[in-house]
Amino acid sequence: MAASATIMRLKVFQPFVGCMKNNLTLLTKLQVPNVFPCCHRATKTPLPLRYKYMDRYHYGIYAKQPALVKDCALESAGLAIVRATKTKEMYMVTADIPVTRKPLGSKMGKGKGKVNHYVANIMAGKVVFEFNCDNEAQAFEAFEQATYKLPMRTHLRVKPSGKKEIWTNF
Repeated sequence: MAASATIMRLKVFQPFVGCMKNNLTLLTKLQVPNVFPCCHRATKTPLPLRYKYMDRYHYGIYAKQPALVKDCALESAGLAIVRATKTKEMYMVTADIPVTRKPLGSKMGKGKGKVNHYVANIMAGKVVFEFNCDNEAQAFEAFEQATYKLPMRTHLRVKPSGKKEIWTNF
């Protein structure tokens, strides 16, 4: 009898082992644990890149990986682009997500902390900066100076020459 009971045991995926009744049946649907926890931060896993090219200006800096970028990092990178290219024509993402912090030494509880800084949730393939420039050497120098200030990998895109194709035949 004991031999037949060991034959009937099921192989179960490892996270669900704690949810077994006598290693034979799963618990009810309401008691299954959360195997995949919720995460509100920018994901660090490599995703397939889907670049959304805007082409407002001649050069664009696009993100290769997702990140939460502080407003001071965006501002300093934009200032580096303005210094290198000597132009005011520029598009920049805005940091619009507030991040709160409690004061140092405060105890737990007593409500939510004050807003400390703002961040921008930048996904992979999203435009970070677009700008105009006179020559390509200046644009590449501006790109290098801006990427030193940003906490993610980026790439420079030059707007293709010629007309943009519009598909009307479906």
